[in-house]
Amino acid sequence: MKKMTVEAFLNWAFTKELCKAGSGAGGGSAVMGTSWDAIADFAALGTLIDRSPNVYGVIPGFQEDGVPHPDALAAGNAVRGLASIGFDIPEGWNPFPEWSDDHGLVAAEVELMRIELEAKGDRLSGRHVAALVTTCAILKRGPDWSADKPREAMVTDPQGNPRWFVLSKSKDSLGRSYTVETDGYNRRAKRPVVGAYRKYRLTSSIRGMIIDRLEWQLWQDALAVVADRLRGDLESHLIMPFVPDRQPWTRRQYVEKNVA
Repeated sequence: MKKMTVEAFLNWAFTKELCKAGSGAGGGSAVMGTSWDAIADFAALGTLIDRSPNVYGVIPGFQEDGVPHPDALAAGNAVRGLASIGFDIPEGWNPFPEWSDDHGLVAAEVELMRIELEAKGDRLSGRHVAALVTTCAILKRGPDWSADKPREAMVTDPQGNPRWFVLSKSKDSLGRSYTVETDGYNRRAKRPVVGAYRKYRLTSSIRGMIIDRLEWQLWQDALAVVADRLRGDLESHLIMPFVPDRQPWTRRQYVEKNVA
């Protein structure tokens, strides 16, 4: 039995063996009609694609013809099986624990994005995660999670002057009280009103960074599922124990602090 990490095993299966399925030379005709995201990624990298991907999301016939190894078929089926699993994002999810967030701007943006992703559901679907694992197996690397926190700046008026805000209470037509945020600067007195405060904003969007770190964690969680399904189900390979590395960015922060 050959011992392999689940990442190395999937790379072998998807780049050396599963491309034989549907090749037309003994590999069967397992070809699917629509392309997965993994194939779109290959097109973006400039690879010439003139054949449909097979059921494993791999372009057949680009490698040696023949029948895929039984263990590779088990790998492909385990990854395909991810399509039946639903993934979610827990409340309070913090993909940037290494960032200071004194004004809560990062947490607020992450929560808005979490709600949006949960509502749409496409990026959390098992089908998307299966395509993600396929892509990472072929490219032999996981999603890029590196991210630098954008600067924070005060909210300003069109002239660039910092604005003041204040919370005021009011009542609607039914007499119900509610709170509204209004201008907190008294222009007649030329000073902020009592209880006024400043507001801050991020100077650039972190939406892409949120997606990147979500993709990393989805990939790690999916690898754990695949490794568990393959354990004891292979003829010639032994999958080494796998523990998801869900927050490698915290480890990098520790290393940078100690090196400095």
